Amino acid sequence: MSTTDKQTEQTSPKLRLVKSDTQHSRCPICSDAAVKPHTPFCSRRCSQIDLGRWLDEAYAIPSEEAGDFASLDEMLEQADKDTPFS
Repeated sequence: MSTTDKQTEQTSPKLRLVKSDTQHSRCPICSDAAVKPHTPFCSRRCSQIDLGRWLDEAYAIPSEEAGDFASLDEMLEQADKDTPFS
């Protein structure tokens, strides 16, 4: 190693390149091998299918339904009674 290489090695932090493991990842739509330009999907078609599912709201995060709407009405009425900020 030259002295310049040793100097840059000492002064700059070492960065490690991490390669994406696309050989072992599978497309979530059809389970084929993922391909780099479309990762994590195997093709543009599968990525578009997934986007369509998001847009159609087929994917959802489970949540509890809003409970008592009467209490919401009461809160709104109370908010109307409160003095406004000036």
